[in-house]
Amino acid sequence: MKALKMMLAAVAFAGATAQAATNKEIINHVSYNVILATYNDLATKTAELSAAVDALAANTNQENLDKAQAAWRAARIPWESSESFLFGPVDSLGIDPLLDTWPLNKLDLDSVMSSNRKITVDLVRALGTNLQGFHTLEYLLFGDGKVSNTKPAASLTAKQLEYLKASAQLLAEHTAELAHAWTTNYDPENPAAPGYVKVISTPGLNNEFYSSERAVMEEFVQGMMGIVDEVANGKMSDPMGADIGSANMALVESPFAWNSLKDFQHNVRSVYSIYTGHYKNNKGPGVKALVEKVDASLAARVEADILNCIALIEAIRPAGGGDFGQAILTKEGRARTQAAIDALNALHATLESEVLPTLDM
Repeated sequence: MKALKMMLAAVAFAGATAQAATNKEIINHVSYNVILATYNDLATKTAELSAAVDALAANTNQENLDKAQAAWRAARIPWESSESFLFGPVDSLGIDPLLDTWPLNKLDLDSVMSSNRKITVDLVRALGTNLQGFHTLEYLLFGDGKVSNTKPAASLTAKQLEYLKASAQLLAEHTAELAHAWTTNYDPENPAAPGYVKVISTPGLNNEFYSSERAVMEEFVQGMMGIVDEVANGKMSDPMGADIGSANMALVESPFAWNSLKDFQHNVRSVYSIYTGHYKNNKGPGVKALVEKVDASLAARVEADILNCIALIEAIRPAGGGDFGQAILTKEGRARTQAAIDALNALHATLESEVLPTLDM
């Protein structure tokens, strides 16, 4: 709680010293220094993951497995930190399901592993979306996640290593395509199409996607609302079920690496980035700057609520070890989960009923 109090104090200070920004400045900063920066980080981190997997396949020992696991976790951060802006090329090019389809089809994956089929990038590309992406890599790198979130390197088979290499290469290919779509060309069928960052940062009557600055700002707010709702009422509520007896571990995202709570936190962190304009060392105006013009106390309250949600998600973690999947099987863990869900739903209501209307004030 001490950390949360420090964050809230920082919020109050930031609110007291904030400078007014135009919608154009907000849109430009968020487009380039939050969204584009996140996608560029994602492309970099997945390329590093692919290199780590290649090193593991070339020399399969515990040190290299540890490095590949760490690279998976590092790549997961920018992806989960992008989920408040799942619009544009990630949607239109169908990249989202290629990266992050869940649940993993373990039955078919095991069937491929037991077959005589040669594992190549093209083979994995032709398989279903639930046989590639982050969670396929997660399962192969970390194990089944039931009693541990790691595995011995000696347990990796030659075929698993080949599948890991192909899947990691394909993941890096897709994220490079996504970064290219934002920086250079969002439509492969139209060589004259610009990068999507230019599309979203220059709204106007000649822009087929965003006819006004208000349209872009609404895209930002709706994106924040969408992921807050998904974390609360999908990612957390669905596996938790109505009671312990109906908890469904098969619906838990990132269960093999025990990374679920980090995923959820970075999802909400993506809301914070769009709202404040802060991403890593990039600091500038976000949606909060617009809200401040209408109601400074509301602007500060929303930022504090976002940070509180992040803290409540971390508080779900079982004291004795484990992650979200283990927490929802205990009475105390379920109570902490419900507290986080309630806070997220309250944040969603505030974004919808109080923040969204500021676009027209």
